[in-house]
Amino acid sequence: MAMNKYMHPRNIYKNPPDFAKLSKDFSEFSNICKKDVSGKVTIDFKDPHSLRVLTRCLLKSDFKLDVKIPEDRLVPTLPLRLNYLLWIEDLMKAIKRTEHVKGLDIGTGACAIYPLLATAKNKWSMLGTENDEESLTKALENIQRNNLQDFIQLKLNKTSSILDYLFTQESGSEFDFSMCNPPFYSNIQELLESRSTARPPPKNGFTGSPHELITEGGELEFCRKMIQESKNHKNKVILFTTMIGHKFTLNELSEDLKADGIKYTSTEFCQGRVTRWGLAWTYQDYDVYKLAPPRDKPRKKIANTVHQLPELSESISNVDLAFNKLKSLLVGLKISNKVLNKKGNCIFLQITATENTWSNQRRKRRMLERKEANDAKKIKQEFSQEAETSVLENNNLEKKPTVPESACSSNLDSCDDVKPPQFLENPGADLEEQQLVHAFLKLFIKDSHIFLETEFLDGTSGKEGLHQIIQFIKNNWK
Repeated sequence: MAMNKYMHPRNIYKNPPDFAKLSKDFSEFSNICKKDVSGKVTIDFKDPHSLRVLTRCLLKSDFKLDVKIPEDRLVPTLPLRLNYLLWIEDLMKAIKRTEHVKGLDIGTGACAIYPLLATAKNKWSMLGTENDEESLTKALENIQRNNLQDFIQLKLNKTSSILDYLFTQESGSEFDFSMCNPPFYSNIQELLESRSTARPPPKNGFTGSPHELITEGGELEFCRKMIQESKNHKNKVILFTTMIGHKFTLNELSEDLKADGIKYTSTEFCQGRVTRWGLAWTYQDYDVYKLAPPRDKPRKKIANTVHQLPELSESISNVDLAFNKLKSLLVGLKISNKVLNKKGNCIFLQITATENTWSNQRRKRRMLERKEANDAKKIKQEFSQEAETSVLENNNLEKKPTVPESACSSNLDSCDDVKPPQFLENPGADLEEQQLVHAFLKLFIKDSHIFLETEFLDGTSGKEGLHQIIQFIKNNWK
């Protein structure tokens, strides 16, 4: 689902870049683009090299920045980075910090993309921190190449802390904001399994080194640690912010902040087919929840719905037993599911359906039974016809030459190959496996009753598709 219309109103990439102009202005871009019969200029978005060249040329064309992106490092997607930065601009304006702004970029990376953009656009002063020495060296080269060393400083973090080490070493440093784009995953296996096989393949190529994509505990534990450390430096940073890759993480962190009585706000970053989230919190005297949102027309929100599942003859007081029952129903429907977290008597999971296997189950069974009966009747008739033909041939042996046995049985043999046609076909086989329903489920037990809370995310079947799945689960729960 294209969501460019939900991008920040000041994002220059709400309208796609002019590839034809880029190919004329930059020879390196003309080498990787191609032109179709209609004259439209395109590139291979699944090729990391093409993505690298595109990003370099856009930075030159739109921001006058000369940035070298190492082949073994993450290629930053500019629309997403710009959405994050524009949101911070809005936050700074809301707290009336528009001049001499100083920002902190945690994990700046080999491109130092946020400090470079912040300085090129707004002349902000930035400090970037990084725990990988090679990335820090490349970032410094990019800063010097653009003569921005007077605006941007870099610092190597050799500790396991996120913020503590910085303010211990530089007790006098104060910042208007901090920003961070933490690694999403906790290990290689989680990275490899992060995309369900039921979903269509990504349109963009894969880039990034392990340390850019993986951190202990994933983004949730990283951000929780950052929040804990931020409590030690309440007066050093006005607004702490971070980008988040999974909505589940946003929900968890929001609950953490709310429980600690910390003022916070959040937003969506929409671009192309990707959604990310921004989270900001403060210990200062600002009601950040009322700060201006980054979009004029936020997407329509769909409230979560809680369903009580039917009572069972056997008592289920353990959420694991209830989950096993739910999982067996989802597997039967060919709906992929992934457990995101477990808290006490609650299990959070994500489901993805690419094939409608839940609608009109009774009708489908009747039609299948009818087809099987018709096929059996047809086979029986064919056997009867063959038998009659055999009798006639035996009665007319003097009039007709003997027919070889193999020829007489040929039609009978062919009947052995007759099979009932497959009734349930994959409706998405010709459509690159469309995602029908993508949703979050929360299974929990309260007062000895089993509940299922649903949150629809996206999918071509819409909210009604999710409702039908839940209705199927309720009907078959016993």
